[in-house]
Amino acid sequence: MNKKSLLATFILTSILYYIIPLIFLKFYSGSSDKAGFILILFYICSAFSITMLISYFIERKVYIPLFSIILSIPLIYVFNSSAFVIIILIAIFSFLSYGLSAILK
Repeated sequence: MNKKSLLATFILTSILYYIIPLIFLKFYSGSSDKAGFILILFYICSAFSITMLISYFIERKVYIPLFSIILSIPLIYVFNSSAFVIIILIAIFSFLSYGLSAILK
């Protein structure tokens, strides 16, 4: 795995999986069910975009969606057991975008 793709995956994942959602939760004042739905959609779009960007523009290796999934595991400590659904969705959409980038390139 290229160091450039590893660093890009780590930085994008850190920002999109942890920093932005925690800032959103801090400043969101609406109902919690809407916040949860918005966060699930955000995680799906983030997982898809991270894997697509890195697989299409930098390097296409199967390690990229796997590394994205591994970096999402600490979400269990942030969201408790409800993060398993998010991690499964991240895994599905990471591999979907990896496959799509393989078809497009």
